[in-house]
Amino acid sequence: MPIRNCHTGCSMLKCSGTNKKGDVMKLAKKPDLLHGSLWKSMLVFSIPLIITNLLQAIYNIVDMIIVGQFAGATGLAAVGNGGQVTMLILAIVMGLSNGGVVLAAQLLGAKKSFQISNVMGTMCVAFFCVAIAITVVVFALAKPLLHAMDTPPEAYAQTVNYLRICVIGTVFIYLYNVMAALLRGIGESMIPMLLIIITAVLNIVLDLILVGVCDMNATGAAIATLIAQIVCCVLVFPLAGRKYDFLNLKNVRLRVQKNLLKSVMKIGLPQAIQFTLTNISFILVLVLVNHYGNTAAAVSASVTRLSSFAVLAGQAVMGAIIATSGQNIGAGEYKRAQKGMLVGIVYALPLAVVFFLLSEFIPQTMLHIFTTDPAVLAMGGPYLRIFAWSFLIETVMFCLFGLLIGAGYTHVTLSCAIINAFAVRYALARILSTLTPLGFLGIALAYPFAPLCSCIICVTFILTGRWKKSRVDL
Repeated sequence: MPIRNCHTGCSMLKCSGTNKKGDVMKLAKKPDLLHGSLWKSMLVFSIPLIITNLLQAIYNIVDMIIVGQFAGATGLAAVGNGGQVTMLILAIVMGLSNGGVVLAAQLLGAKKSFQISNVMGTMCVAFFCVAIAITVVVFALAKPLLHAMDTPPEAYAQTVNYLRICVIGTVFIYLYNVMAALLRGIGESMIPMLLIIITAVLNIVLDLILVGVCDMNATGAAIATLIAQIVCCVLVFPLAGRKYDFLNLKNVRLRVQKNLLKSVMKIGLPQAIQFTLTNISFILVLVLVNHYGNTAAAVSASVTRLSSFAVLAGQAVMGAIIATSGQNIGAGEYKRAQKGMLVGIVYALPLAVVFFLLSEFIPQTMLHIFTTDPAVLAMGGPYLRIFAWSFLIETVMFCLFGLLIGAGYTHVTLSCAIINAFAVRYALARILSTLTPLGFLGIALAYPFAPLCSCIICVTFILTGRWKKSRVDL
């Protein structure tokens, strides 16, 4: 976003400054989250984020649609079980990279944008090392991990192949997320949107070829996703570097600076733990689901993918709120930061409401997108009706999280995750599914209660005003 001035003094629409080495950096015109109407600037910033999340959900869901149509319930179960592990891997980088979002946003708000190139160099090296370690561990332990998850026997072989192929892309996912995080932090949402458009189209085409034509089942879906991830990573660096000099690899020293790594980890590590614990709880719940057989696993996979659409506006707007609150807290504008959260809730809720209503009135029609299996549709209808309440509550939760993350209070959101993931979601799912007549439907009932607890905790903390004291050292 444009800033009022910088170290050399410049216009609001374009800012060029010089870092200690004399490298010239230019900030192109972007939505101004520090000045003017928040309704307008957040809408302009959020729309590309929403489109990006929509396209990501589409090319994730296309795996399910095509695999479901050509490989049936077994293929769906394979992608659903393997996908839970890959979501866990993604959760780690999404959490860690939020440290970069907050740091970049607050540096920009404090008029210290020249330091962002050092943040980029530090994050690239650190995240590359983490990605390599995760790849080696998950590839080696894929079989025992999937056994521990009680993966349905008929889907086991496909699930192993799906997971091992997907985990090869970890390095590319992590490096892309470094750049995406820094871009979001400075208010740039167009470049990620452009990249997702390219890779989504590529993923869909490859899915149709590898799964539909070549009959490669879940393995083909994994290969398609891997290729799309590689392309996305390869393109993000030159695109970002051409527009922003401080994100150009030529101007970045690829080395870890301990003080910057500490700042990123201070914010990002609690987020990574939060996302990891949340996804572990999903895996534990999936173990409960798998006890009900292949059909139940297919229902769970389909509803999970549908949920990714229902809450995508909330997740996207959370990104806008993080950038808005981060930049304004860095500039000392606390009332504007809090207003950004409220504006975000207004923008995010309508999509969740639409999906909630559709899921309540035509649940089997919604599930028919993924499968034509009569057994899956019959079991999935009642399950989706109960599960859909989480769409509304999670959307509000994401917006509350956005304000606290932007302020650096990720330990608060971590506390929420520990409580709702295990004390609520998993514990309640286990109790209701095993100790009550609800059975499989008891698992669905646990989902709305988890984000509700988080909302209560976050609102209480926000009302205390403690979030106004930034935890980021600039």
